[in-house]
Amino acid sequence: MKTNKELKQDVLNAINSERLLNATEIGVTVKNGVVTLTGIVDNALKKIEAEIVTRNIPGVKTVIEKIEVVFL
Repeated sequence: MKTNKELKQDVLNAINSERLLNATEIGVTVKNGVVTLTGIVDNALKKIEAEIVTRNIPGVKTVIEKIEVVFL
């Protein structure tokens, strides 16, 4: 089983690898395989993509998504 730190890094790497996403907009915390995503993005697609990318990472048990969409 991955440590919280390893899993967080995996999530951040996955977010950074997505062309649509910007890791500076999305905060990541991990505790025992539960990943919480926070932040503010400028469209709903980014919010959905961040959650999908995170759910597909081995070791992630569940995702708590708290990302806000603020249209600029």
